[in-house]
Amino acid sequence: MNAMKKVFGIAVATGLLLLAATLAQAESNDSFDALTNAEAQVQLELEQFARTNADYQLLLEAQKISASLNPQGDKTNLSRLDEGCLRLQLKVLLALASARDPYYDRDASTNIVYANVMPPLSKRNEPLMSGMDPEAIKDAEVRKAYEDAIAENNRRNEKLKREMALSRGEEYALMDIWIFVKHGFPENSAAQKSATEIVEKTVADETILNRFKSGSMPGLTW
Repeated sequence: MNAMKKVFGIAVATGLLLLAATLAQAESNDSFDALTNAEAQVQLELEQFARTNADYQLLLEAQKISASLNPQGDKTNLSRLDEGCLRLQLKVLLALASARDPYYDRDASTNIVYANVMPPLSKRNEPLMSGMDPEAIKDAEVRKAYEDAIAENNRRNEKLKREMALSRGEEYALMDIWIFVKHGFPENSAAQKSATEIVEKTVADETILNRFKSGSMPGLTW
């Protein structure tokens, strides 16, 4: 019995610690210091990405940082704190959208990624199979063509991963903004109307804007 009480006491203590940590995290959003810190972190991530336009993980990290800020101020009128949080989320959303390739079509034949690449036919009638080691091919011309095909397939795969990650990052950012505006304030309140106006004036992309205006929360399309 004493052992059970001890275990129960530990469980309760652990639960209280987790609750305290959760409350501390929620309360940490309710300050201009938290917003200022988030803005600095996001700006750093965006600047680092802009240097090479390559490491898209920086944008995904920026999205996570901005998404941690929830409506905390006056529920009737849009507070400066909430406006700042919303504008930061919009900044990240636009950065993600801008980083995507608007002409990328994952279903196009030129973008298909293969699990294994098939070597071209060899004039020497060598036994060839998809996924084989290029070094095993004796015909230098065929080997070079095969290596080039593998490199192209790898490039397509990296492009696919980038576009998918950016697409989902953009959509998560849009979902966060939709929840922030639609559920963070009383319906039709001055706060909600002001937040909606900010979104509509900031986002020029009609596709993104129409998804924001939807009565149901936008989901993942990819």
